[in-house]
Amino acid sequence: MREADVTLTDFALAALCFGFAGLLIGGGATPALFATLYTALGLAAFLGALSHGWFWDRSRGIGRANWLTTMLVIGVANGLLWLIALRLFAVPAPWGIALAISQFVLYAGLALFVTRSFFLSSGFSLPPTLALLAAFLWTGNALGVAGLVVALLGAVQQAAGIKGLGLTHNALYHVVQALAFALVFFGVPTEG
Repeated sequence: MREADVTLTDFALAALCFGFAGLLIGGGATPALFATLYTALGLAAFLGALSHGWFWDRSRGIGRANWLTTMLVIGVANGLLWLIALRLFAVPAPWGIALAISQFVLYAGLALFVTRSFFLSSGFSLPPTLALLAAFLWTGNALGVAGLVVALLGAVQQAAGIKGLGLTHNALYHVVQALAFALVFFGVPTEG
């Protein structure tokens, strides 16, 4: 296994996300959207673990296919962020669906034909994350706000290459993401 700390923290993050998804199933429409989001995030973390642990050559073969799939799953998660944010703002569903699909199509086109850089994923994650942060602020959801602020700080930490706790910057980012995802989970609105 290559990059053991990154691989293992990705697997742990995947397990956490899948657990949260399971706990949210059956809680109504909004929790169902969050369950789907956590499923996508868990799948992205699982695929990321495979990429960092075994399929690190992203230029060909299974490594390339695994990384592209990871990026596309992140694109799905971004669409879900839009859907959740717009639902919390009470925007009619067709508008949210149109926005989510439009962003995904643009993102997927860039990932397929232009670049597979993680910065593409990060750049496309920022607008829906900020929209959800605004929705949490609008609805007074302190845990959701805290979770997204931690997530954004984690993105800065990861991009800056800051290490800590004896972990590489990517593994530390996974630890920060786990905290962020937990805060958001405990702030998921219970209404349908």
